[in-house]
Amino acid sequence: MKKYSIIAALLLLTLFACRGPGVRDAPEERTVYIVYTDWAESVALTSLVHLLLEEHLGYRVVTRLAGIDTVFMDIASGRADIFVDAWIPHTHKHYLEQHEGEFEDLGPNYHGARTGLVVPEYMAVESIPALRDYYTGPIVGIDTTAGIMRNTIMALQAYELENELLVLSDPEMAERLGWHIRRRENVVITGWEPHWLMHRYDLKFLDDPLEIYMQQESIHTIGRKGFSDQRPAATEMLKRMVLGERLINELIYKAQRHDDPYEGVSEWIRENEFIVNQWLRGLRPEREKIM
Repeated sequence: MKKYSIIAALLLLTLFACRGPGVRDAPEERTVYIVYTDWAESVALTSLVHLLLEEHLGYRVVTRLAGIDTVFMDIASGRADIFVDAWIPHTHKHYLEQHEGEFEDLGPNYHGARTGLVVPEYMAVESIPALRDYYTGPIVGIDTTAGIMRNTIMALQAYELENELLVLSDPEMAERLGWHIRRRENVVITGWEPHWLMHRYDLKFLDDPLEIYMQQESIHTIGRKGFSDQRPAATEMLKRMVLGERLINELIYKAQRHDDPYEGVSEWIRENEFIVNQWLRGLRPEREKIM
């Protein structure tokens, strides 16, 4: 019997050795996959979360750029862990409803977001319907899958506007806006706030009497199902990370004015060390004990 007991013990040890470390300790459990878009606030917020998770909480972070439709599919399917730029409840309503119940809402990181048609302050037009008699040029948009583009198509139909809607990237849209402003020409863009453009130039939202664009929204972080249970420290930091208007605008501005957005975001972190430490308090991993 003693012989068989020894053999059974050896078999159990072999099984545990083959299984490897537990789920909580597995290397992949210290990795966070972030998916993001090329929108200014998405780049800035993603860079911020990347630096905080990797440099302060000990995670390995992998980021991937994608279109907004792919972003939501990746979160819903578990191919990505988090997205820090979900506009709730209106702008991303289509994707929120399409993937209802397939992701976790980890809370807002900014209140007071807004989308709409935006023009330079010098243009003598105040509302979207007034464009019919004032402006016949194109409306400078971003990628087709963006929620603001869906709403703009609805606005063109509802207000019976015949303007062409251009499909560009966020950086291309910004470049085109600046080109027209330098020449003091009329231009209309699909704009939103927070965005560094709103603070680089004197711009205004056009009144939207039919309320096709939501007057105010919140930007949330969403995660794949199960993320909060498997990454509790990262989840707690994300829930604490709520920025006011000044903070988020400074963050976006610093990110875009550097060739490498991480340089600008690192600068922002140093300048806001007290606030950042509140987000990280009690979450930093303990140093391994030297036996």
